Amino acid sequence: MELSQELRSGRDSGALRPIGIKAIALGRNALDDLPGMALSLMPKNPHGSIAMLMDPIPKRRAGIDLVSLIERNLAAVGEPRPVVLQGAHGRVHADETTLANATKEVAGSACLVTVGSGTLADIGKAVSARLEGLPHIVVQTATSVNGFADDQSVLLTKGVKRTTPTRWPDALVADADVLVGAPVALNLAGVGDLLAMFTAPADWRLAQLLGMADSYSQTVVRIVRSHGDKVLSAAPRLADGNADAATAIAHVLTLSGISMGVAGTTAPASGMEHTVSHLIEMAMNRRGEDAAYHGAQVGVSSVVGAVLWSRVRSHLRTERPSRLGFPSLEEMDSRVRSAFSSIDPSGEMGDECWRLYSRKLKRWIENRTSLQAMSWQIVDSATTDLLADPKDLTDSLDAAGAPTRFSQLDPPVAGDLARWAIANCHLMRDRFTVADLAFFLGIWDAEMVESVLEEAASMGGGL
Repeated sequence: MELSQELRSGRDSGALRPIGIKAIALGRNALDDLPGMALSLMPKNPHGSIAMLMDPIPKRRAGIDLVSLIERNLAAVGEPRPVVLQGAHGRVHADETTLANATKEVAGSACLVTVGSGTLADIGKAVSARLEGLPHIVVQTATSVNGFADDQSVLLTKGVKRTTPTRWPDALVADADVLVGAPVALNLAGVGDLLAMFTAPADWRLAQLLGMADSYSQTVVRIVRSHGDKVLSAAPRLADGNADAATAIAHVLTLSGISMGVAGTTAPASGMEHTVSHLIEMAMNRRGEDAAYHGAQVGVSSVVGAVLWSRVRSHLRTERPSRLGFPSLEEMDSRVRSAFSSIDPSGEMGDECWRLYSRKLKRWIENRTSLQAMSWQIVDSATTDLLADPKDLTDSLDAAGAPTRFSQLDPPVAGDLARWAIANCHLMRDRFTVADLAFFLGIWDAEMVESVLEEAASMGGGL
């Protein structure tokens, strides 16, 4: 495989993990490969039961019901058995109850075929892992997110979005005619998710430079970032149902997923912009409401992240900070719990966020001596090529017909909720981002949040 060779040839290849997907079918008529994939994965139980994990939302391929089509295709090699997941408030969520029910229903099957978009794929990977490596094929039904092709799942733990190690899918099918049948807004969400390639790698590099992350791979970043122009040129054609554009976006989403899998972390594609989206989703979930598509929120949040990066780099160049904040565990314990009590008075969410944030804070405090001696010019120069002009990001989203502002999302995100998510995104997890640095520099306050949003608004983004 060309990609495998590229990964092996990188100077940092020794730190990367092997690709765990055995087969990928992507493009026109990719669905034709599904029966053969399933049969190859069931050598000990040919013609056994094949669980089809899905939600109740109808999906079509070239005017034909997709589920019926897949059932007919799989009937030649096994006994297809639909397992339909229902969401308590509409959309299916990857919470513990759903995972437990799905695992119970799928148990005993010879193979699992997940039919759906990002959340269904996350659930399918988790179920496959819980069932001791049950062979698993993902049939991707939209160009919505990059999580189809890695070995991690975003799951809800005590109401908090957590990236959890699960299992690579054994095979991935992304049929062009299936993809173009998805809602345009769902397909455009994948463009928003991919815009993180212009902000998240800088967060990852920053964390590594400051001793807040154990790894960074230029090779992993390059295999996705080198396709940035392809994404931006294909995105405007998605709304027209262009199969070649959908295939191009699906290709880069697959590369992005693989990049996270081989890196052993979602950091290559998930930084501040993802935590903002996660917090909005967590708040909406607590209200019993569905948030906008995750990737769409990531796209809008990427603009905010890019603006903050510009502010922080300017600060490092002009202020040359000699004093950094090293708040105590007690002080930040109170701050984290207070931040989340407004959406979860029970304190459960605050407990979970503090559990991981405290690890980050301890590492920051332990690194105090080296951080105080840090040459901040290195941070500025090392992240220059990893970032994009925020105006270019809003222009790209706008050209594709994707939301550029929080108020344009469906449903729209109220200004107060967006401000809360942006201000507190660094308190959610163990991942170090530019928002953490801004906070420890003493510049991440309500005034700065408002100023960043105003600058984003001047470029067509923000609220």
